[in-house]
Amino acid sequence: MRTSARGNSEGGFTLIEMLVVVVIIAIAASMVSLSVASSSDRTLRADAERLVDAFSVAQSEARSDGRTIRWYADEQGWSFERQGRSERLSAQDDGPLKPDRFDDDQSLRPQTWGSPPVALQLSPNRPVVFGTEWIADPIILELSIKGDTVRIERDAAGGYAIN
Repeated sequence: MRTSARGNSEGGFTLIEMLVVVVIIAIAASMVSLSVASSSDRTLRADAERLVDAFSVAQSEARSDGRTIRWYADEQGWSFERQGRSERLSAQDDGPLKPDRFDDDQSLRPQTWGSPPVALQLSPNRPVVFGTEWIADPIILELSIKGDTVRIERDAAGGYAIN
């Protein structure tokens, strides 16, 4: 049994066909908007992600080792440092200990920014120190390069957010 007469069809698109086209256009538009971000913004965001990973490792290392770790940064890169340990256990060893700069540690070794120079703005303006305590001071660190800025925020629980 035939449901439609031959030659009597209307020219046009069905609702499903229109929705498929709209979805394809939306996907294409979102891909274009994602690729519009500047290369310095992508580099800066990658640096922020590497830094957040390193901060998390430094905090864990400080808690497990019992020695505080300090973060140093300038426009070329960053590094971590903690007080060294005596190679021998002796009560007579009162001399200064060589600081441990994590040169052999893959996660905490000195790093360079992806595209230096990078401007840093730290709030509050004091050294970033990772201690043995479970509650950390909140910080806000802004990384800037060529007009692009990425913000790293640490809350009191030690969680990080990149904005």
